[in-house]
Amino acid sequence: MAQPTPFLIEAQLESPVIISPEAYLTLDSLLSASCQLFGDDDTALPLRKTADVYHASAGILVGRPIQLEAPFVSRMTLRDYADPRILPNKPDKRGGGKLVIKTVAFPDMARLDRYTAHHYPSIIWFGNGDPEKALGLISRLTGIGKRCNAGYGQLGSVSVLLLPTDFSLKLPDQTPARPLPIFLCGQCGIDAPTSLMDRVTYKPNYFDFNRNAALCAVPVTRQISEGQLQSLKDAA
Repeated sequence: MAQPTPFLIEAQLESPVIISPEAYLTLDSLLSASCQLFGDDDTALPLRKTADVYHASAGILVGRPIQLEAPFVSRMTLRDYADPRILPNKPDKRGGGKLVIKTVAFPDMARLDRYTAHHYPSIIWFGNGDPEKALGLISRLTGIGKRCNAGYGQLGSVSVLLLPTDFSLKLPDQTPARPLPIFLCGQCGIDAPTSLMDRVTYKPNYFDFNRNAALCAVPVTRQISEGQLQSLKDAA
């Protein structure tokens, strides 16, 4: 990779996006997903690395959202049998206050999932690496967030802006830009004792919690105003 360059990627959102509080939609996770979807190698993303952490911020939503509820009917599976949140269809006759679901009826059973969707104008990421290659990878994605295959979180035009400062690990407000393992906080100028901490995955593959999770300082800045975004662009 050529000399790493700090940059900002902005994507217009064409439909409401569903993002759970524990999902950070880091830039490296999306570039990795793009590579996997198109059969490319995702072990060498076009991003700078410190230790085993990519210089790639969490997604930051821009603007004032319109909030709505997104209900989905989902077919129940055997995995739901152990979920205490699922209401059963009859009591356990053996007593003890336990309730069960008749597994024989699973092929025809369903549940209603309710998500909160937010319609923001756009979403941004900070990165450091090869801006054009990163732009090319993320531009191949049609949507982000939960239920993007059902039309939520659809991406419109995507653009990149070069920056004089790297905000991919630490934001201008001095808070973590992405989940940062404790061992890296000091090196990145993050005060771990005053940061919000959680055990989360911090590198691809983000679905492999057992191998890729650690206690991290996690982002608290998840949304900014359009005026704040414009100030960042004016400073570039």
